[in-house]
Amino acid sequence: MASWIVHLRIADKLLINLPELDAGQFSIGNVAPDSGVPDERWENFDPPPEKTHFILNQSPDSKDLSQDIQFYRRFMQGQVSLHADPKQFSFLLGYFFHLITDNLWSERIGRPTRERYRSDFDQNPGFIWEVKKDWYGLDFSYVRSHPESLFWRVFIDSVYEKEYLDFFPSGAIANQLAYIKNFYQRTDHEVESKLRLSNNIYLNEAEMALFVDGAYRDLLRIYHSIWERKVSIESMTSAVELLNY
Repeated sequence: MASWIVHLRIADKLLINLPELDAGQFSIGNVAPDSGVPDERWENFDPPPEKTHFILNQSPDSKDLSQDIQFYRRFMQGQVSLHADPKQFSFLLGYFFHLITDNLWSERIGRPTRERYRSDFDQNPGFIWEVKKDWYGLDFSYVRSHPESLFWRVFIDSVYEKEYLDFFPSGAIANQLAYIKNFYQRTDHEVESKLRLSNNIYLNEAEMALFVDGAYRDLLRIYHSIWERKVSIESMTSAVELLNY
């Protein structure tokens, strides 16, 4: 799954082309799927990622893929509109785009990384956390070097005003919002020593930026396909399939 700043970097680009969206609620929606409440060991979440990311009845080869269209059908299709409620629509669109982005990340970053370093993953079940030192290190580096970014410009002051999704415990999204805001302002030893803010090994900024730009363009195409061209999605599992049209 893509990191929080990746989601916000993509959202920042989308808002340039979709200025009618509520920027605050759209940015919140783009991180909201990761709002499951953790237990004391951060091993189990309520609700679990399978529920928040609509990972339903999938084969082993696609077990990490979100059925984002299920979210769209349940919470958006024929129920909300930008004109009637810009804040609700913007939040839900952000949530929808988060799920799609995670699928794109899995396809373009996650799987290739696992294939490239297959022996490392086979030998060490926790090797993904070594890889994520780059992912989150790049996040911190980007936030610190881009004071004009969506994180500082909009997200840091955003407020989740209304509970739009009934499968999260009350306050879960607001609490996660506060956690993410604080997380990327940290300068403590754990961040500085345990994350790779430079000299990256498994993913560098050029590769990250390439993914962000590609995902932004794909999401914009998907938006136009669903809300402007009215392309039928009835037989689809993921909106990523719209990129074939």
